[in-house]
Amino acid sequence: MAARDWPVKKAFAQVAQQDERLLASCMVSLPGTLKRDGYYAALGNVTGIRLVEATGANGLPAKMVAAVTDRRLLLFSQSWLVMGRAKDLVVELDLRQVKGVEQRAGSRAQVTIKLANFAIHLRDGNLVELESADPRGAEGLIAALSSAAATG
Repeated sequence: MAARDWPVKKAFAQVAQQDERLLASCMVSLPGTLKRDGYYAALGNVTGIRLVEATGANGLPAKMVAAVTDRRLLLFSQSWLVMGRAKDLVVELDLRQVKGVEQRAGSRAQVTIKLANFAIHLRDGNLVELESADPRGAEGLIAALSSAAATG
């Protein structure tokens, strides 16, 4: 495990299959989440009310930790107590279902946060779109998923 994988280490250990290896991980969110967080923070400063988006339109947590193993793509909810720490497994996807990964043009949340945007194309035609404020972590996920798609 790389140093950047510490937030997922405990959660992964609870769901790991025998001899399964963690290849890459990073914090991810549903598209638009990080921009909304900026708006919510600004509104909170003005109104004194803290706004939180717990889930996205599709029922997934707005903020997650993604992990790619040698067998699966795992999406964990994030702990509200320790920002970025993986908590509960919310999506488990066999890597044989991944058709490809598309790295999209980067964008920004607030003024200074650069976002990596990417989409995971599944063999059944579905698409999983994610963004990350950790471009290096996203590059690692994309590389691991692309490699799996090329061999699967």
